[in-house]
Order: sequence, then structure tokens, then C-alpha cells
Amino acid sequence: MKFTNIGIIGWKDKNADLQFAMEIIARAAAHYKHVHFYALESLKGLVQKPIRVASEAKIKKCDLLIAVGGDGTVLSAARIALGSGMPILGVNAGHIGFLAETWVEDLENTLDLVFRGEFTLRRRMMLDALIYRNQKIHSRETFLNEVHILPQAPERMVNVNVEYNGRPLTEYWADSLLVSTPTGSTAYNLAAGGPIIYPSTSAYVMTPVAPSSLSVRPLVFPADAHCRISAAGEAPLALIFDGRIVKTLAPGEWVSLFQSKAVTSFIRLSQSGFVDALREKLGWTGKPKLGS
Repeated sequence: MKFTNIGIIGWKDKNADLQFAMEIIARAAAHYKHVHFYALESLKGLVQKPIRVASEAKIKKCDLLIAVGGDGTVLSAARIALGSGMPILGVNAGHIGFLAETWVEDLENTLDLVFRGEFTLRRRMMLDALIYRNQKIHSRETFLNEVHILPQAPERMVNVNVEYNGRPLTEYWADSLLVSTPTGSTAYNLAAGGPIIYPSTSAYVMTPVAPSSLSVRPLVFPADAHCRISAAGEAPLALIFDGRIVKTLAPGEWVSLFQSKAVTSFIRLSQSGFVDALREKLGWTGKPKLGS
């Protein structure tokens, strides 16, 4: 796979290392003259020639997308790449950066490896959400990480009915409810006590946040399962997709969740993989070492 048009996204108001990354990419653009680099308009002011400023519509037509920032930036990149098959190279300039493949400090060497073709692609499953109103599809979202279901009124709890493949499953009472992909399992799901799911596993997980019953636990579904979630009470709910897109679920409406045909592809350079990322980025150091 060779790349001739490369897009770059990042948010300059949130990223102290972004200027350094743009300087590295500008040097690479000057060296690889057959490759065209396009930076999203949000990066205007940081762009150096021969990189060009471009609209999101232009970025969507590229064949590689570099996302410089934290995991939120990578999730934004996934939305831009949705449906195109365009792979993403995550460059960590945030904190944990679980979705990133490299750090800003290693970006020059990373780009050389990419242009030499010394990489593989890893594909992550996504979920589709269909929101029904008056028995018809009102809106649709596709997400890589999670949908967070919570009350619109902060003093309320989430009270929802859940159906699994057309059969009643349970009624949840909780502060909120998460439905996460394997990619999202290491995000809010993990903080809420949900399980870590290996990225290539065909499954997704439903995790209640602070449930009212101690018997309620996270539940892992096979990827081909259909879940239907509806409000059990009269209060509207908010649906937050990948921490950015907000939809309202009113009483009488429901959301249907199932595996998407779309996937997100990431550039992978090393053989270290997911297990090493758990140790390095989540600080899994094993049992404490006792002094003598």
C-alpha cells in the first residue's frame, strides 16, 4: 500500500506538542515530493509549506490520515475516515494515548517506516445505532468507542429496558449505561469496572455505571447480537457517541445497536501489540517488589 495524499488532523488549542509534530511532517513532505500533505483547517497557523490547508471534505478523500493528539483526536479521525477505508496513524501527544501507534518524538522514524511500506493494518469493529421515532428510523450513528446513555436531568438516574435479539433482557437502574466496543473497553468502560476485551474479539459489552442493585454486572454480547434500549420512564435520555455526538432519546423512542459493516483501520508498525500496550500505557507492573 502506497500513499499519495495524506491528511493531518489535530486541535492546536489542546496540544502543546502539535507544533513540533507539524515541523516533522513538513520536513517529511519536503523530502517525499511525490506525496501531497493536507492539514485540516483547524491547524491553520501551524502549517508550514509544502503542507496545504484543506477542508474536511478534502481530507476525506485522502488515502492516509495522521491524527496528532490524544484518543479523542483519533476518534475524530475515525469519524472522518468512516466508510472510506482510509487507515489512521495515531500520534500520541496526549496522556495515555491508547489508540496511538507512536509518539511525537518518534514521528520522523515512523513516517520513514510508513513510506517504506514496513507496516501492517489492524481493523477494529464499530457499532451502528439506529434511533427510532414513531416506528421509523429518525437518525443513525456509527461509533468506534462507545455510546454513553445518561439522563438529561443530572439529578435523575437512567431507567431503561433492554432487549436482546428481540427478547426482554432486563431493566437497568443506574447513574448511566455504557455500550462499548472492544476498542472502547479500555476507556470509560474500564474506569466503570467493565472488562477489557481483546481488540480482535467479535463482541461488545454493556456496563452499568453505579447501578442501584449489586447483582447487576457488565454483560458481554456476541458481535452479531442486536440490542434494543428504550426509556422505562417518562424522562428523556441523552446518547453520547464517542464522547462528542449527542442525541436525545425521548419516551416512546428506542435505539437499536448492532455490529456495523464499517471498520476503522489503524497503521501498525511493531509486533508489540495489545498486550504490551496494556503493560506500558495502563501501568501494569505486577505485584509490588518488597525491599530487603
